[in-house]
Amino acid sequence: MFSLKKETRQTRTRLLLLCLFVFLASCAISLGYGDRLLLGSYEKMNDDDVKYVQTADVLLETGVLSYNTGGEPSTFIMPVFPLLLAGVKWLAGDQGGIALLRILQGAFQAFGVYLMFILARRVFQNTRISMTAAVLLALYLPDYFISASILTESAFRLCLMLTVCCLLRALDKPGVGGWAVFAVFWTALCYFKPHAALLPLVPGLFWLARRYSFKKMLAYTVVILGVFALLMSPWWIRNYEAFGRFIPFTEAAGSPLILGSTAFGQVPDGFYEKYPEYGGDVMKGSDDDLAQAAGRMIAYGFTHEPLKYAAFYTFGKFGGLYGIAYWERPIFGMTWAHYFPVHAAYVLMGLYGIWLAWKRKWIGAYAPLAVLAYFTLIYVPFIAIPRYGYPNMFLFVLFMAPVLVGLFDRLRARKAKRSYS
Repeated sequence: MFSLKKETRQTRTRLLLLCLFVFLASCAISLGYGDRLLLGSYEKMNDDDVKYVQTADVLLETGVLSYNTGGEPSTFIMPVFPLLLAGVKWLAGDQGGIALLRILQGAFQAFGVYLMFILARRVFQNTRISMTAAVLLALYLPDYFISASILTESAFRLCLMLTVCCLLRALDKPGVGGWAVFAVFWTALCYFKPHAALLPLVPGLFWLARRYSFKKMLAYTVVILGVFALLMSPWWIRNYEAFGRFIPFTEAAGSPLILGSTAFGQVPDGFYEKYPEYGGDVMKGSDDDLAQAAGRMIAYGFTHEPLKYAAFYTFGKFGGLYGIAYWERPIFGMTWAHYFPVHAAYVLMGLYGIWLAWKRKWIGAYAPLAVLAYFTLIYVPFIAIPRYGYPNMFLFVLFMAPVLVGLFDRLRARKAKRSYS
């Protein structure tokens, strides 16, 4: 699946040059702008990126994984990105480590272009569409902001792309080995974001659709969960030793739940009158308190403002994830607002491509579509923002590519017809 041997020399050269361009452009932008693209301030410690740096520093000094908790252990975040950040800082020093991370993330973005080609080739069996998808991803400018950021999104997206590729490969050639490799990358996703925890439901649906025997499904499930448990066990052991209880992922669901339950950022009218114990501020309390408040707000909202909440939990959530590009700092004088028409074209043409795939029954596209549906629906209970939608944008690019190729072919045919006339 990953080999380019059957491609022409011209195709391989073009793809290599495209990946090289993305790497060099990513490095130039990220190293050129440097800390000007930070979301927070090291003095105020007021955003995720600077808090990740602080976490890495504490980890190097004390060996304790914290997050805005001084030297005390935390279960607010998963450990892989802080470990990666601590690793590059250990190798190259304080400022050199941040630069090395940005170079590494430039390599992630470049490798993602290659994976985009591989994925599109597997889905559509067409080199033109595959190269178009790779070019479209290389031209998606928010990627260059992400490669300069100190956030999980660059590494998570690469891992997600590898997971989708391994999922397709395991579905093409079912076997214990294929599903074990899928489990490795799925577990890696969970080490970045717990939202990936239910992703094996996707291959499960395909097993049922293909009428696998119960014995075979059970064997594959045991392999996937066995690999997952083996790889997650260091995290579970750490949490039990630090907190005295089993914590599978994090204890940080309450805040995204409560933020995701306020329809369009507004607490429903009358909510505080019914629940005066919140004192007019629903954001106070423990993680469990916030989760309980979110449940109450959702129930109250759907009871008293059903149309508003129905719109929020459908169009509002989708718009929150994909309505604008994740691009929080200006690059070359451009912001997400300047880029909005281009981003909208990516999303809308991607949606049209999804509709075509469903209408024309492009069987090979069903698995990536199911992954996109999963990582869209999983955010419905939580706050849905462009940062969380960004890692899924390569799947819109995947479905946009055949639409663009088809449009170009129709325009060329129309032009040729006019010339002939």
